Amino acid sequence: MSDALYILSGLLLGLAFQGGLWFFAIPFAVISAVLGWLNRPRLPSSPVSGSVPVLRATRDNDSTAVGRILRSMPQTAAHSDLRVAFENEKTEFNEPTSKLKVEQIWSTVESELDTSLRYALQALKTLIPKTNTVAVFFPGNKRGTLVLRQFVSDSEAVVPHALIQENCGLVSQLTRSDIIRILEGDIQGGKGLYYYSGNPTIRSVAGVPILDRHRSRQGVLFMDSASPNAFDSAEITALNCIANSIYTMSFKSYASAKNYIEQQQFSILYHYQKNFFQNMAVKDIYGQIFEYVRGNIPYDRMMILAVENQKEGKGSVVWCDGVDRDLMIGQEFSLNDKGLVILSLMRNFPVERNFSGNPGEYVPRINEKEKRNNDLRYLFAMPIATESGAESAEIAICLESCQQNRYSDHEKELLKAIAGVAGFAYARARQFEAGKDLATKDGLTGLMNHRTLHERLRTEKLRAERQKINVGLLMLDIDHFKHINDTYGHPAGDEVIKGIASRIRDEVRGEIDVVARYGGEEFVVGLVDCSPEALKETAERIRKAIGDKLFDIHRAEQIPVTVSIGSFLVRPEYRDMKQALSFADKALYKAKNGGRNQVVEYIEYLGSESTKPETPSV
Repeated sequence: MSDALYILSGLLLGLAFQGGLWFFAIPFAVISAVLGWLNRPRLPSSPVSGSVPVLRATRDNDSTAVGRILRSMPQTAAHSDLRVAFENEKTEFNEPTSKLKVEQIWSTVESELDTSLRYALQALKTLIPKTNTVAVFFPGNKRGTLVLRQFVSDSEAVVPHALIQENCGLVSQLTRSDIIRILEGDIQGGKGLYYYSGNPTIRSVAGVPILDRHRSRQGVLFMDSASPNAFDSAEITALNCIANSIYTMSFKSYASAKNYIEQQQFSILYHYQKNFFQNMAVKDIYGQIFEYVRGNIPYDRMMILAVENQKEGKGSVVWCDGVDRDLMIGQEFSLNDKGLVILSLMRNFPVERNFSGNPGEYVPRINEKEKRNNDLRYLFAMPIATESGAESAEIAICLESCQQNRYSDHEKELLKAIAGVAGFAYARARQFEAGKDLATKDGLTGLMNHRTLHERLRTEKLRAERQKINVGLLMLDIDHFKHINDTYGHPAGDEVIKGIASRIRDEVRGEIDVVARYGGEEFVVGLVDCSPEALKETAERIRKAIGDKLFDIHRAEQIPVTVSIGSFLVRPEYRDMKQALSFADKALYKAKNGGRNQVVEYIEYLGSESTKPETPSV
């Protein structure tokens, strides 16, 4: 169907050149060409990468050639693809994982457009017999330049993808707004035609700009002839009609490919939504946000900021990729800091900003402590709130680029969509973890509770038996805790308990050892892979960390607090952890009765038992 419409368009143009009333066939020829383009084969649902036809100069004696058609070469230094022509696409730090599929779609569309352009140019050259070369030029990467996109020629001297510099030669003149056509009938050789190598015999040229609906220049349609005065105003009229058709075909190709890609990106977003709802951990939500953004939106630096302590308004950069990654990840901040992303979090509103790059005009993204990088010239921050209409947000996605005005409305909408889904998933994950914490952790100190302690100790004991290692047990009790409550009140007692929990955590291996609030003013510490010497040293270090520093109970004066500690070393052959805790408790009882503020170790001797003080009473 498409080929038939192209043939009809060519026939109508042929009749139009007969003059007279046939001149009115030109609009119908244009309509036929456009219909042929619209009825071309559509994009496949899963496009496959097609190779771009290789340039081959066909000769008169080449039996495999059809006409004298020169096809496009794979693009080299000069580019004239649709993205350059319509949006001047740039590249960033990251390589989106979806890029391969996007490139396949563009390759398919570019190939189809080349075919249609070739048909149109071949028809035009056939209908104007004196034509030597007819060519289409699209904008190049650099402003004001043109690149030879497609051509049909009798000459082998045409340079594929020839780059026409600004204000250089006859063709470039058509990029100027004050020139609406070029019609020359007696030029000398190929002077001013920079798409030829050498100096071929060219005497006549005609060309018109390819205009969009706003009358802006989007390319050039140009033809030449070896005969003098080969073209007149009739050919200019025909060129204008074909130029309009070429713009329509090009824009439709660009728009259909771009819409298809955007649909695919929203489809990918749908799959990420499902992944969000399958995750119940907050850190997995961060990971899913990162994977989606990296796969679909270019950037030079991407950061995810999270307000982890809502009560105090403090947070950190929980994820970072790209420029200065190692310096930014883990960067702490407060909602009182002066930074653009902090502003986005505080107001729960997207923030977009271009920067001059002047070192003296640097605007902090987070706070004054961050490393300054003036190469990053653009920032877009998208807040993620867990509740609709919230005054502030809990997370923010910050994208930065070395190019100003980097993101389109579509890319911003993608970020807005992912933010909405991520906010819901983040709230759900936090509720799940909060519920899990209520069941497994002590509400006052954040340490694991009595029940969870027994489960963890059983797990560590099984591992210790397999690896033939010891587990050290410490049981701590706050000295004279009843006196503290009676004198200063229960809120003061709670502050003491929280302070002791914090100091114990500081003295053990956070990812390895076990710390729990056993009940009331008692604590238990499990030291994994612990030698007898390490058991004694760690117990004494904890005792000193608590006793050597006063406790702030939010009164005029701080108060001293000490603890008594009972210890027991669980060797691989000893399997009863419940009994082991009982032994540590007996040693603790001995320490309290022996004067408090000391460590006592429980030692079992072949059926008999004893306790040995490690530290004398103070």
